[in-house]
Amino acid sequence: MDKFLSDVYQYRQAVIVLAAAKTGIFDYFVENGEKSLEEMTQFFSWDQRGTEIMLNALCALGYLAKKNEHYHLSDAVNKTLNQHDFPLAKEWLLHEWRLLNRWIHLPEVLESGTPYREPEKKTVHRNHRNFIYSMAHREQENTLVLLENIDLSGHKKLLDLGGGPGLFAIAFLEKYPLLSATVFDTPETEILAREFFQNSAVRNRLQFIAGDFRTAELGKSYDVALLSSILHIYSPEENKKLLQKVYDALLPGGKIVIRDFLLNPDKVGPIIGNLFAVNMLVNTDNGNAYTYREMKNWLIKTGFSHIKRKILKGRMLLLEGVK
Repeated sequence: MDKFLSDVYQYRQAVIVLAAAKTGIFDYFVENGEKSLEEMTQFFSWDQRGTEIMLNALCALGYLAKKNEHYHLSDAVNKTLNQHDFPLAKEWLLHEWRLLNRWIHLPEVLESGTPYREPEKKTVHRNHRNFIYSMAHREQENTLVLLENIDLSGHKKLLDLGGGPGLFAIAFLEKYPLLSATVFDTPETEILAREFFQNSAVRNRLQFIAGDFRTAELGKSYDVALLSSILHIYSPEENKKLLQKVYDALLPGGKIVIRDFLLNPDKVGPIIGNLFAVNMLVNTDNGNAYTYREMKNWLIKTGFSHIKRKILKGRMLLLEGVK
């Protein structure tokens, strides 16, 4: 029974933290510093009993601290949610809140075999912006790991497929001054990506191609292609077709680099991979997490060779192959 209690009760902590982001509690303390319960209830026009329960719970979880009946962000959280990083971190938290509300419909997804879709609203653009900014937050956290594990010495032209805001591409251009990069993503993403492009010192070596990379031409003469967190969105058959397109877009000797979630050979673990597979079940038509052998076989059948792998921090897989 202890395992049930440990696993099941985790949702309560997640809901408290994500609700704090959704309602603006974190915004409030980032902007105002230390405040009393009375000041906060007046600002939000909230019930005092509920506000006090929520704030005390956030203190118990380590997100807030309390002194002399005043609340403020804990030292650890204050460092994480500083003024510079908070906007993207907030978008990630709001994205997770949206996912939480989709995960509640897992029983219906199992019955229908189709992902959960919210009723059509006027927030489609806002949701996409939230997703891309959330991706940017996660990319910021993972950029150093990629730079340490991917060697692009001697390469000249990078294709960042489904690269979203393009932060990985920007980081590689900053490290390799002879490299240029093309970020390929949807037209809705282009406007958001260019916000990051224009603030980059390497913007003259960046370009964006807008379209559906499953059907549109990817371009030619790339000598390296990065597919980060792409294959898990699609089915095996869709991935085989996509890898063939990437192969055709690469020069002979060109390198493909895949970063994605990894399942053990029997697909039972690691838990982060299984949880992400369920996330794909809830949110995509055909997505899943895959094993190293599955992805390696796709590459071999496409024509790639010299395949090697690394396990990155967080149990993600880095897979490389050569045309």
